[in-house]
Order: sequence, then C-alpha cells, then structure tokens
Amino acid sequence: MRSKTAAALCAVVMGLVLAGCETMQPASYANYGDNTFTLHKFEGAKLRLGTITDQSNFDSGCRLVGPIKTSGNRPLAEFIRDSFNDELKFAGLYSDDPDTTRLTATLQAASFSSMSNMTRGHWTFSLQLANPANGKTLVANSNYDFDSGFTAEVACANVSNALTPAVQRLINIAVTDPQFRALVAQPR
Repeated sequence: MRSKTAAALCAVVMGLVLAGCETMQPASYANYGDNTFTLHKFEGAKLRLGTITDQSNFDSGCRLVGPIKTSGNRPLAEFIRDSFNDELKFAGLYSDDPDTTRLTATLQAASFSSMSNMTRGHWTFSLQLANPANGKTLVANSNYDFDSGFTAEVACANVSNALTPAVQRLINIAVTDPQFRALVAQPR
C-alpha cells in the first residue's frame, strides 16, 4: 500500500513538473522596412547568405519555464540565416543563380536575458559575414533591449516575442555598415 501511495505521489509530482515546462516559440520572421529600404541601395546585386556556422553556444533555457525556440524549430543560427535571406528576397536581391554572391556567416555569440534590472530583458548577437570570393568580412554586433516582466512565464514569453525584432536589428546593423558594400561586391 505504501509503495502504491509513493508511486501515485511521484506520478503527480512528475505530471506537475512536466506541465510547468513550456516551450516559448516566436512568430515567423517578418521583414523590417528599414532593411528593405537600405538593401534597395544595392539594386542589381544578386546575393544569398549560404552557410552559417554556429559558434555561439546558445543556451535556450529561460528561467526554468522552458526553452526559447524559433519558428519551425530551426537552430537559432539557421533562423538568422533564413531571416537574412528573407530580407534579401523582400528587397529583390536574393538569387539562386550560379553568379550569385554567396556570403557565409558565423554566429559568434547569441544570448538573451529576461532579468536585466528585474523587469528588462535583452538579446545580444555577434554575427560575422564573409564573402569568400573577394575576401571581405564584417562583424555586426547587436543588443536589443525590451520589457520582459516580473513573472517567469511573462518574461520568457516576452523574450520569445522579442526574437524577431532583435534579429531585424542585427540584420539592419549588418546592411547599414559602410563595409557591407565592399562585402557584396563581385571580385574583378
């Protein structure tokens, strides 16, 4: 009798623990008008962000509530690559043609906090872009601040919701960098 009670209690506790673990998943990426505007300055260029290497050691856990995931359950680096390519598509620059400038990327750092000053949060990224054809590189460093919240559930939901605008800002920092023009230039 005692082992049945202990087993039942253990099952209830495990059920509560599993029910308390949630996955925070943001909406799909949406283009950012400022990125489209800036990328239009490169009209006629054919670009694509190809491979991305993840060196960030990104920890997706948020306050024991559960992991922060990207739409489609893609790794964060792939989400950033796909988002960058979406921005190129919106601007009419994306191409799969053989003569396309193929950029590569390395996600050097990616992290978030849901507890800056108790109710503030931030996403932080460092992304290196490279053009193997012309040897040019640039590094975009971005910090995106947002209101997180006091309770874990609200704060982690806000971390998740802030991912898309944080990636929009990261891309904006990259495409507005004065070195971006040299990066996307075809070698002569």
